[in-house]
Amino acid sequence: MDGAVDIAAKFEEALRAGKVRHYQKKGEADIRPAAPGEVIATVIDGERETVNTTAAGDYVVRGAKGELYVIKPETLAERYGGPLTAPDRERFRRYPAKGNFYGFRYEGAPFKFVAPWKEYMIANPGDYIGTNSMGSKEFYRVEQSAFVATYTEAKQ
Repeated sequence: MDGAVDIAAKFEEALRAGKVRHYQKKGEADIRPAAPGEVIATVIDGERETVNTTAAGDYVVRGAKGELYVIKPETLAERYGGPLTAPDRERFRRYPAKGNFYGFRYEGAPFKFVAPWKEYMIANPGDYIGTNSMGSKEFYRVEQSAFVATYTEAKQ
């Protein structure tokens, strides 16, 4: 896509420089089944992050900062345990977070890149750039305050 920075190259550069760390998801999240064709805008602290349209089988997560985002069924299995609660009025159930993030805190100028879901995102200074597993070709960024609320550095 035009004008997009190669985020994989940014990750590789940070990896070579020894900046990539292993983090684990923490806490809990509210998750509900998505209705196919729902348009979900992810907004953190008033800034639009991304917009996704759901497909059959997708889920909507309400994150630590109240942001909504879309995940696939395989992502639900990888990043969350079984439901802890019955559905609420909005059909959200509470799930324990699990899973890994390998990434680094970005400290350069803002740049635009293409997220795995084929939409432009902007990485800003202080955001975290990474992947869920080493060797993956899918990289994304997590806004810094959402990252702090959602991840903790893994114990070595």
